[in-house]
Amino acid sequence: MNALLTTILTLCIQSPEAVTPSPQLPPEPSSPQARLDVVALKSGDELVGRITAELDAYVEIQIEDGATIGVSRAQVLEVRRAAKAAPTQAAVVRPDDGWFVLHDADGRSVGWLHASVTTGQDGSFTVNEEYEFVNGVRRYQVTNRCSAGPDGRGRSCYFRERVSKPRMRRQMFLGDPVASDDRVEDERIVEAVADGARLTVTRLDGRGRHERSLPWSEQATFPLLARTLVRQSPACIGPASMFDPRHEELQVRRVDGTGARQLMVDGVRQRVAEISVTAGDGASIGSREWIGPDLRVLRRELAGPSLVAVPSSADSARSAVGAQSIPSAVVAEAEGRFGIWLPSPAWRSRDVLPAGHLALDCDVHAADVRLSLLEHLEPGTTLETAADAVGNWFSLLHPHLQVTGRFGARVRGRGVVRMQAADARNVEQATLDVIPFGQDYLVLICRAPRATWEELAPDFTFVRSTIELEYAGLNPSPTGPLKAARGKRARRALGPLPSPTPATRVGQLTPQGGLHRR
Repeated sequence: MNALLTTILTLCIQSPEAVTPSPQLPPEPSSPQARLDVVALKSGDELVGRITAELDAYVEIQIEDGATIGVSRAQVLEVRRAAKAAPTQAAVVRPDDGWFVLHDADGRSVGWLHASVTTGQDGSFTVNEEYEFVNGVRRYQVTNRCSAGPDGRGRSCYFRERVSKPRMRRQMFLGDPVASDDRVEDERIVEAVADGARLTVTRLDGRGRHERSLPWSEQATFPLLARTLVRQSPACIGPASMFDPRHEELQVRRVDGTGARQLMVDGVRQRVAEISVTAGDGASIGSREWIGPDLRVLRRELAGPSLVAVPSSADSARSAVGAQSIPSAVVAEAEGRFGIWLPSPAWRSRDVLPAGHLALDCDVHAADVRLSLLEHLEPGTTLETAADAVGNWFSLLHPHLQVTGRFGARVRGRGVVRMQAADARNVEQATLDVIPFGQDYLVLICRAPRATWEELAPDFTFVRSTIELEYAGLNPSPTGPLKAARGKRARRALGPLPSPTPATRVGQLTPQGGLHRR
């Protein structure tokens, strides 16, 4: 590995105009059929393990539990090298292999992902993810790998990120055989190896090789490893200290795979598992994924809803890039003044709406989210007065629902008035948020049957926490693979992630002020 790091360092400090071949990655660990030695004793017993010493008058063998036994040649009937197949120990995870197409916030296909789990005969296993995507004029190539013992405890991780700019426009296609001619702008390799209570971290980039040591507790792990364990056996890992090689630091995180929800899968209503990666307190959601009843990944987020992976195949994942699309993850108001992020695949946006209105529908639960601009109030109307008007308007629009509570709250740093509403039969409920918006107000209504409110409550929280109240906010934040590296400024992304254009179905103002559809 030292030779590999030296090679990559040499490539990174070449002249920018030099042709830079792709670095060779560490080989995937192989799992050949292991063979054990046998020492047959004259008493009829056999010692099975690995011979560590064999002399004229003495034989030493390490048996399965790690103990070493020495016997005199006078007691030995026969020594048979590699005579017996080693027993196979089941890993805590099963082997897996999957291909995905990556889509940006606008739904465009911008890359591919290959994820695999390989298991060893001793029960150890390795998780490997390799993905590549285009962001504007740059190509991102990432390899993320970790290994674990039979008990699922992390042993090591490896992370390589390469940012390059194709020399010719035609090289932007991810399947281009001459992609190795890209001009490399940035490259780094991070390796971490656990040794008892310490984790040795080595980083190699254009500035050289740096090594440091971090504390490594019994509960510490890697995010990639935690997600894999939870994906295959629903559980909750954490809050625990996790070393994320992407950010090169220990972070307290929680990976929860105990959630479940209803989704439409291939036109059929199914209950699927939901995995969320959050901060240690569970407050901020970093990414999520959804697992079908057949344990197949239906959809997963790499950088929140800004970069999502949709299942594909080895034959079509690369060819789908640039040729496929999915619904946009962010929906903007017709004039681009505000927007909503879709909280999960259970939701879809209502396409044809007049300026000043947005709507999301969850057909599987007959729930909806409505965001409307209140422009009819008098200038200078206070928040409390606006809330009174909204309450009266809501009662006329939904006469079966009555406002039952009202209190102050905060949405995106702004003080709001939140109201709760329910019907007399206790079948349906809703929340209303009256949000200051310049000289006017926005009203956000989240409505669902009471029986499914608990399941949908995280979705409503997500909408409130990600609602975009400014045009600039409709640009997806550079998270995940595009987030600033430790000690660096965030890269200036130029292309679809983030992009100043929300969904392609969103209307925009023409230079003459008219509204048109793109």
